[in-house]
Amino acid sequence: MPFGVLVFLSSCFVWQLTESQLVYKLNKIECQVNQTRVSNVSCHVKAVNWNMAVVNMDCFMLLPLLNPVIRVQVFMKDYSNQYKPFLVDVSLKMCDVIEKRNFIPYGVIIWKLFKRFTNVNHSCPFSGQLTARDGYLDSSLLPPFPKGFYQFSLIVTDLNSTHKEYVGTMKFFLQAMEQIKSKKLPRA
Repeated sequence: MPFGVLVFLSSCFVWQLTESQLVYKLNKIECQVNQTRVSNVSCHVKAVNWNMAVVNMDCFMLLPLLNPVIRVQVFMKDYSNQYKPFLVDVSLKMCDVIEKRNFIPYGVIIWKLFKRFTNVNHSCPFSGQLTARDGYLDSSLLPPFPKGFYQFSLIVTDLNSTHKEYVGTMKFFLQAMEQIKSKKLPRA
């Protein structure tokens, strides 16, 4: 009996050592906008450590976003270094998500990220200076993706009663990887 307990405890210990956490590290961001709708655009990624980088973005809306529609696309880099579509291609009306009339999981994830990292944390319409500070993709929000390089593309359009007008595109390049653990001993 004591041998069985010892084997069980040692297997739990070894399992904890081999268990690794998946993280999504931002590598690069690209922002493209419609100059007639948006001005003073800046997008930057700042590395924090081996496992995390944060994004900072600013823009000024020349015309208010009355009914924003965001198309979310995910691409995965394949063996030939080309980004190919990967599982997600969905359009969502953000005003419906904000007012809890639509519960598409991708919309809820984007809304949680907006509320946490941006000043876009109120109901529609959106106007003036829009900022995002120290944003990152928390691994608890997404299901575990296979390890590799991904591109998350957010295409923003404004839907009026008569037509749809392009506002801008944000492309987030990130890596799904195991968390890198530091081998340094902490200072006492």
